[in-house]
Amino acid sequence: MSKHAAVGRQPLKLDLNKSAQSLRLSLDKAGVASDIKAELIFDIDVSGSFEHEHEEGTTSKLIERLVPYGIVLDPDGAMDVFTFSHGASTAHRVGTVTPADAEGYILRNVVDQVPGWKGGTTYSYVLESNLRYFGWLPFEERGGMLNTISRFFGGGQGPQFRDKKRSIVIFVTDGENEDGDEARTMRVLAESQQRGDNVYFLFIGACEHNVEFKFLKTIASRFKNTGVVIIRDLEAFVQKSDAEISAELLGKELIDWLKA
Repeated sequence: MSKHAAVGRQPLKLDLNKSAQSLRLSLDKAGVASDIKAELIFDIDVSGSFEHEHEEGTTSKLIERLVPYGIVLDPDGAMDVFTFSHGASTAHRVGTVTPADAEGYILRNVVDQVPGWKGGTTYSYVLESNLRYFGWLPFEERGGMLNTISRFFGGGQGPQFRDKKRSIVIFVTDGENEDGDEARTMRVLAESQQRGDNVYFLFIGACEHNVEFKFLKTIASRFKNTGVVIIRDLEAFVQKSDAEISAELLGKELIDWLKA
C-alpha cells in the first residue's frame, strides 16, 4: 500500500479531547495530580519487518491513541516523534505530533522518508538521542551553527547540554534488538539510572508473530524506570476504548514514577 493510501479500511475517528478527558480521569483515580507534567517522546521502529503496519496505517492510528498523553502530560500539549532502525545514523527526530495533525501521521511523515527506512533493529542509539534531546546527555552540533559561533568567540568544543526535562519515552518495536546492541542498550539504561535521570521508558513490543521480546522483559525487570507492554494484535489494540488503553499502558510502576 502506498503512503497515499487511506489510513485504514475502517477509519478510526476519534474525539481526542474526549480521549484526553478519559485519560485525565484515569490519572485522577490513580492519584496523579493534575499539575504533574512530563515531556513525551514516541519512538517508532522503522525496520523492514514493521513496514506493513506503517503502510496500512496501523501505527498512524497508534499515534492518534497516544496523542492524549501529550495533551494531558506534556507541558506543550504535543508529543515528539523519533524513528529508528539500525545504527546511529537512523536515530531521527521527525517532529512533533498534535491533535491537529495526528491522523495519518506515519503515512505522511515517515513511510519512505526517514533515515534507515526498512533497515534492521538497534535500540541504543535512539535512546541516546532521546536522552540528549531531554538534556540528560551532552549533545554536539557537529559542523553546525553552535560550533561555528563557539569557534568564532574562542570557545572550546566541550559538551553542550539542553535544559534537563522530566520525560517519558514510549518506545515501540516489532522485534528483538540485534544481539550486538544488547550490551550497549543495557549500558545506556544503566548509566541513565545511575545518573538519576528523571526519565521513564515504556517499551511496547508489538508483533503478532512468534517474537518473545525476551530482551524487553529483561530491561523491564532490571531497571526501576522501565516498563514493558506486549501487544499481540496492534490493529485490535488501536480500536480499544480509551479506558482499556489506559489500563494497559498505565502500569503501577509508571503511576508511582509520575507521583514521585
